Amino acid sequence: MGYSPVPIEMIVLQGTPFCNLNCSYCDLSVTSRKQRTQMSMDMIERVFQSVFNDRLYAPKISVVWHSGEPLTLSCEYYQAAIDRIIALRDALVPGEVELEFDFQTNAVLISDDWVKFFKAHQHHMRLGVSCDGPAELHDAFRNNWGGKPTHAKVVSGMQKLADSGIPFKIIAVVTDNTLRNPDGFFDFFLNWSDSLSGFHFNILADATLASRQGLTYSRADRDRYYRFYRHLLKRAREVVEAGMDFHIQNFTHALGRILDDTTDQVVESSRPLRTINVDAQGYVTTFYAGLEKSAFAGHYGDGAGLSLGNINEASLLQMAQSKKFGRILADFERSQAQCREDCDYYGLCSGGFELSKLNEHTDFEGGETAECVIIVKTLADAVLDDISAAAQLDEAVER
Repeated sequence: MGYSPVPIEMIVLQGTPFCNLNCSYCDLSVTSRKQRTQMSMDMIERVFQSVFNDRLYAPKISVVWHSGEPLTLSCEYYQAAIDRIIALRDALVPGEVELEFDFQTNAVLISDDWVKFFKAHQHHMRLGVSCDGPAELHDAFRNNWGGKPTHAKVVSGMQKLADSGIPFKIIAVVTDNTLRNPDGFFDFFLNWSDSLSGFHFNILADATLASRQGLTYSRADRDRYYRFYRHLLKRAREVVEAGMDFHIQNFTHALGRILDDTTDQVVESSRPLRTINVDAQGYVTTFYAGLEKSAFAGHYGDGAGLSLGNINEASLLQMAQSKKFGRILADFERSQAQCREDCDYYGLCSGGFELSKLNEHTDFEGGETAECVIIVKTLADAVLDDISAAAQLDEAVER
């Protein structure tokens, strides 16, 4: 019978793998990021025909352009894509699906034309900007192909958005440099708080494969990350108490998991086909955005890694009912079952570490990874200890 997929909530489209920057920690290969392959309008149409015709849609779908710099393509390209997607929705499932369009950009190429485009679509569009903080943090790893710094151009793009009243979410990567300068990191983004729709920091998803000093970490770094988290929590609490609206989503999401004991976050976050990712050549993956088919290429014996197939050759429903997808699903379920059985932090975990286990242990059933320790366990400890410290302070004041 195959797997009955849950409704698709997010579709990540790689309009192009090409990027104008050469960031040290990018998930995409250097070869990929130099390719100017472009997803065709016909391919976009095939994706959404598959979603709508097979009724795989949730009531709201976010369409995200990511995995490569989307703004290296033209405004006209995205206008045509949006028009095509909306027309298909209206023809095939009228009134049944709300569509939202998101861009994750490095902001370097934001121009007056892009600002006009974003303003015209502001009613159904969200923007995310990748910036790692002040120049000394950002430019250490986010340079162009000539090795030149990019911070000034990123800030210029952010300022164009702010001046035009276009809110944007920040995604910042935390490196070893950030741990040594938490106040510089925090204050930089606090100064942009009036223009932000959100702020989230990322710890690199793969602690073992980072190639440059300052990007790797291990279990031995737990205390350093704990101090970093606690310091940011302290600063964030002070800002909120002063009446400012500035929240770090890593902490608010962790708090939500602490307070919510009704759902299995690990299973929910990794539920197959809730999110699908389609690269510029048509290869489809789920679970992880930006996962090239060359990753773990031989694991399932077809040289295509975790790719479910190509949208030019099969529908999404056919992919969901394939034997390969069944094997991937079984592997992920075994991974989650092992965590559920052995990990004291399972109820607080955001999920999504199955491939980290495969990386570190060469097996989906391996135990904790460095990512688990730093991204989940240490963060949970910091948030819980911050709550406890605040409660004790309140009690002392009341006395």
